[in-house]
Amino acid sequence: MEAATLFHGQGRREGAADSLRLPGWPLEAWQALFAHASPVHLGSGEVLIRRGDQDRALYFVVSGELEVRAHAGGGSDALGQLFRESPGSVFGEISLFDGKARTATVWATKPTELLKLDLPGLQAFNAQHPDRGNELLFALGEVLAMRLRRSEESAARRR
Repeated sequence: MEAATLFHGQGRREGAADSLRLPGWPLEAWQALFAHASPVHLGSGEVLIRRGDQDRALYFVVSGELEVRAHAGGGSDALGQLFRESPGSVFGEISLFDGKARTATVWATKPTELLKLDLPGLQAFNAQHPDRGNELLFALGEVLAMRLRRSEESAARRR
């Protein structure tokens, strides 16, 4: 399935937790966005991101599956919560927004196809499509807020 078609369908569905909710976006808007992205192919077990990496980019999962280990505490070996990213999800928004080191380690659990949208690509899209760029940034903010709330709820349950 073409990436734009996948995300167009995903963005119209309610309850797609880790996906961008952009129900008003036509297929052409997704195609324009992904024209600024580059493909990434991972084999099973291959690491995409290591905690501490400097990489100001957003990743869109097109196929396959990834595991995300969000580290707890200050040590690089400290284990934290495990998340799964599957087709239609997006991740990397924290470092994209703040420009700081990655907060998690991400690896493929099966062969995986992604699209990587780096900061210059996002800025180019925003310059060409300012209204769509604004909608995208708010949708990313919604994903970030949802993940923060999920983490807070998880921490409250552990207390």
